[in-house]
This record gives sequence, C-alpha cells and structure tokens, in this order.
Amino acid sequence: MTAQPVLKTGLMKTCKVKPCLVSNELNKELTSELDKELSKELKKSTQSKFSKAAASYNTHANVQKHAATDLFKLIKLGFNKNKVCVDLGAGPLVNTHTLQSMFSSVVAIDLSLNMLQSSDLTAPKICADMDNLPLQANSVDVIYSNFAVQWSANFSALMQSLYSILKPGGQAYISTVVEGSLNEIKTAFAALDSNSHINTFNSELHINQSVQNAGFIINSAKKCIYTDEYTTPLKAIASIKAIGATMQTHTNTRQGLLTKSALQKVCSAYPLINNKACVSYHVVLLSLEKH
Repeated sequence: MTAQPVLKTGLMKTCKVKPCLVSNELNKELTSELDKELSKELKKSTQSKFSKAAASYNTHANVQKHAATDLFKLIKLGFNKNKVCVDLGAGPLVNTHTLQSMFSSVVAIDLSLNMLQSSDLTAPKICADMDNLPLQANSVDVIYSNFAVQWSANFSALMQSLYSILKPGGQAYISTVVEGSLNEIKTAFAALDSNSHINTFNSELHINQSVQNAGFIINSAKKCIYTDEYTTPLKAIASIKAIGATMQTHTNTRQGLLTKSALQKVCSAYPLINNKACVSYHVVLLSLEKH
C-alpha cells in the first residue's frame, strides 16, 4: 500500500502559522504589517467567494473543464503505479476522479472546505492554503493543478514550495490564467469608470521565470485561449461570479453594488462577436519536472 504524503502536523494544529518554504524575496515583500494584513484579507475573500460558488461551480466552469482535458493530455502514462498525486486547488473534485484512474493515490487539496465537501468522492481531502502547504519535502510524485495557482499570493514562492514537495524526478502539471484574460469585461467596465474591475494576473514572462528559478525542467509550456460564449453581456458578467472568480488582487477597485443605470451602461459597452458576449481566458499549460 502506498504511503500518504507526510503532513506537517504542526501546521494542522494551529490557525496562525508561519509560511512554510517561503523564499527570501517573499520575506522582503511582506515586511510591512499593512501588506501582511492585506494578504490575509485577500485570502479570506478568495476562500469565501469560492465557498459560496461551490454549488454552481460545476455548471459554469466550462473553460476550466477544457483546460483540464488539455492538461490531462500532458501526463505521462504507463509509469504511474504506486505513485502519489496531489490535486492542488481540487475544488469539487471533478479532476480528482479522473486522476484516480491514473494514479494509485490522489490527495485533494483546496482552500475552500465547501468545495471539498460538495463531492461524495472517496479520497483524502485537505483544506489548506496553497501558499502554506502542510506537506513534507520530497513526499509527492505528481502535482496536478488546474485553474488554481493564479490565486497564489506569491507565484514564485509557490513554485519553490512545489519543487521542494516533489520527489526527485517528480512531475508537475499546471494550468494558470495569465495576463490578457477577461479583457471583454475590462473593456465593458471602462465605460463606467477608470477603476479596475477584473483580477490582475501574472504575465507569461513572470510565470516562466518563476518556474525556472525554482529549478524545474520545463518539458512543455503552451499558451491557449479558451472562450465561453453567452447570449447576453449580463450572463457573461454573471459567469465570473458563478465560479467564484470575482476576487480582486489589488486595491484599485470600485466598491459597492452597481446601480441599474450603471449596469446598463456596462452591458451596452460590452464587445459582442456575432451577437455573442464572450469571456476569454489566456492560459499557460505547463509540464514540469524536478531534477
């Protein structure tokens, strides 16, 4: 029987813990108490919004499903017997079920307890922050993460953490949303004010540099653009909320609910293609290996 990844039990017993495997760069960035408090609030906001979206996630996560299918194609088959895989940002365990057909043991990890509990799938489930994973170094064979790591507070530090957790020769299969995503929504809200109304995503350059600096071998790196189509701009905007992706990663945001007239203005400015309101996601698919 394959052993489960060894948990850092100290991290599981306390609510307030120091980040594990944090880089020097992250320590410097978090020297300000204000920055620390902002980071905590963003994490709470992320957790809350994904928890609220648990019931509707599977219905609306169409783009995520397409990305997951493409990510599965990158997995090397035939060498997975007795291997331990972590599904990072597992959500409602849709991908965990598929991974169980590929690996002998799959552990589902997500920040939202509601997401994990929304599935009846039998699998080890850990409610944890990806930026503070309770896993020992060199304890996991494979990490699979679809549409999740863009919510990390520090992508560079996360890559270093994942590299440490993997066993030598371990594999990581990751899809992450990058700069250029949700431009249609950005364009529509620009008619209302100059504030930002969409999430800030990392650039492709930052993704590649972070992966390389962590020490990973890049077996494959591919950018895809996935697009959802809706019959109205209102449904397109609502789709973001339905999957819990309305969290902002910066402070220059408009507060409060939109008035009816403001919402009409936004919808009128929404760019249409063949009378369809599209929502596009720029996504980088990565196949990585630890030396």
